[in-house]
Amino acid sequence: MKRIVMMGDEVCADYCPVLAALLKEEAELWLAPKFAGTSVDHLVGAREWVLPRQPQVAVFASGALDTRKICFGENERLVPLTAFARNVRCTLKIVLEQSTSTPVWVTMPPVDVRRVKREEEFGYDNETISLYNEEGKAVARMLGVPVVDLYGIVKAASRADSCRPDGVHFDECGSDFIANAMAKHLRGICAKT
Repeated sequence: MKRIVMMGDEVCADYCPVLAALLKEEAELWLAPKFAGTSVDHLVGAREWVLPRQPQVAVFASGALDTRKICFGENERLVPLTAFARNVRCTLKIVLEQSTSTPVWVTMPPVDVRRVKREEEFGYDNETISLYNEEGKAVARMLGVPVVDLYGIVKAASRADSCRPDGVHFDECGSDFIANAMAKHLRGICAKT
């Protein structure tokens, strides 16, 4: 049985129980007990959670917090794009160089601004999330790391009811959808390890 360590934000934590159940015949899924809200958390978590466990697969589910505006009305982000790219590169290189694990990068899902009550306090936009996702995918591909494009999967399935009551977090229906999509991708990756 394969071992998978998964690090991610609250969105990831919401779909992980269903994902673990879907993969129970093929893999043991372990979710890091601390949320990885930013790429800095992934960088720290690679050493704290992946290296000691040496799983076959280490999944880094990127959270949108990196892209959040620091001050409303300004365009400065919590983690600047260049720092985000560096954090992704360093995180993946730690796993590639210091373990036998196959790292996997998962893009941030889009947000649904239609569900936001006060947009000026929201701080997220899909244009910026997409930009960060493209940067993360480019870094991962440069290192030969598999990518699960959760942004693309969610966008392709978009409908009037986004399954996100607050614009960011998915309800049970949305989490189940994501878990099924992730299970499909992770089965393929596990089969190659």
